[in-house]
Amino acid sequence: MQRLLYHASQNGIAAFALYADNGYNGLNFDRPAFSLMQQDMRNGRLEKIIVASLDRISRNCLDVIAFADCAAGLGVSIEAINGDHAALDCSRQLYAALAAKGGERR
Repeated sequence: MQRLLYHASQNGIAAFALYADNGYNGLNFDRPAFSLMQQDMRNGRLEKIIVASLDRISRNCLDVIAFADCAAGLGVSIEAINGDHAALDCSRQLYAALAAKGGERR
């Protein structure tokens, strides 16, 4: 949490909300604060989601991709302060390519 607060202060982010699900399993989205964040995202209250790392969204890579796609569709960007948000674009492309290959008939 301290890294996120430091990131906000260093980047001039004055208006923000913190969502923390301490003690909940990161393997699914059934977490109280995560559900509130999703609701705020759907209601247009968020422009960007900043996380320490993408595994804070979910430990499941495909769930992270699906969540990021949903967020993007609502105009919400995702930034990971450790820089792994760049890997998200690569993962999306790889997943799309694999899905397309799986749909091919031989």
